[in-house]
Amino acid sequence: MSSRDSKTVSLERSLSWGMGVLLLVVLMALLGIAAWIGRESAIQFALSRLHHDAEAIISSMDMQKRKVLRSLPPIYTQPLSGHYYMIVFPDGQKLLSRSLWDQELVLERGDVDGPRYWLAPGPREQQLLIWQAPYEKDGQRFSIAIAEDVAPLLQAISHFLWIGVVASLAAVLLMLAVQRVVIRRAFARLDPVRQDLREVRVGRRSQVGEDVPAEVLPVVREFNRLLDTWKEHQERSRNAVGNLAHALKAPLSLIARQGERSGDSQLRQQAQTMQQLVERELKRARITGRAVAGKHFRPEEDLADIVETVHTLYRDKELEFELEVDAPESLAVDQNDMLEMAGNLLDNAAKWASHRVHTQLLAGSELVLIVEDDGPGIAPEQREVLLARGQKLDENQLGHGLGLAIVNDIVRQYGGELRLEDSARLGGLRTVLLLPLA
Repeated sequence: MSSRDSKTVSLERSLSWGMGVLLLVVLMALLGIAAWIGRESAIQFALSRLHHDAEAIISSMDMQKRKVLRSLPPIYTQPLSGHYYMIVFPDGQKLLSRSLWDQELVLERGDVDGPRYWLAPGPREQQLLIWQAPYEKDGQRFSIAIAEDVAPLLQAISHFLWIGVVASLAAVLLMLAVQRVVIRRAFARLDPVRQDLREVRVGRRSQVGEDVPAEVLPVVREFNRLLDTWKEHQERSRNAVGNLAHALKAPLSLIARQGERSGDSQLRQQAQTMQQLVERELKRARITGRAVAGKHFRPEEDLADIVETVHTLYRDKELEFELEVDAPESLAVDQNDMLEMAGNLLDNAAKWASHRVHTQLLAGSELVLIVEDDGPGIAPEQREVLLARGQKLDENQLGHGLGLAIVNDIVRQYGGELRLEDSARLGGLRTVLLLPLA
């Protein structure tokens, strides 16, 4: 795996992590708030009960004897029952509930100037909620502290909290699973974009469809504009060559006539060579004129068009063209490049053929294009020189050289090979073009 692949970020994974953390934080916060509200509500309920019990205890007190005369609920007489009270007088005297079993409640220091409550440890590891308030009865001031064991209540709240944590985690996992389904369904709407891009790549479409989600539409439109700009650039570049060739024809004719008048054979020869190059570029423009920038090569249809065009260019020779194609409807080779190469090979064959030109195209793991003619052929020792850029065998005419060199340059860009051989079928030159297919 390349370093670039290892740095690829999954949107689905990022969204899942972000949403999962957010949901967990929110649920934990809500659970904490709920636990705090539950705890405070339970404590306030217990305090209201303690306050009522304190009122009952005070009403049953005999202030002269400093005793509780009336009977109280049995819970206050049962030893270490978890319900206790303690009355404290300013002179230090204390009245303790029988349930305290001679122990005392842990009171906060300082004067009692108003009701207050707190949690404190009690007997047998009890957790006591203590409520204390100042009172006055029959002219005597005192404070009463009344307590209740709230350990079971706090344990229940803690148990509830853990159940909430587990339920929250389960809810987060469920939400992430639902989110994953929703995200994948949303991303599935991008599958047509992927298919359109694949068809653009293989040449079946010229643009990506804009029936996409609103968030992706700006990207698709920019990509389509880029495609249009690239195609326009390709068209302008190709048309510029043809236009330049047309523009040079007239000046070159004047130069050639001037060379004839002045008797300058070298000037006349160079002008004729340039005219031949211009004619070749015009032929090339006619052969590749049907190509669409960025479109893939359609073997049977495109080769038939090339054969028809070359046959028209050399109609005075009354050549017989034969075409055999065994390939898929479309190949992953740029149409313009393929028309350039096939057009040059067929033009070269037609130029030197006497009567027949045979063309065969096969496509499997590689593309094989074979063009044969019944012309004079090329000597084996001259073939390697011929494929060099700008070399030709006959200095008095354009010959094979430039066209084959152009083809060879394009073939090398594709990592292919161009071979020049003797034609066993027709006796002339046999050119074999090999291109790897992805």
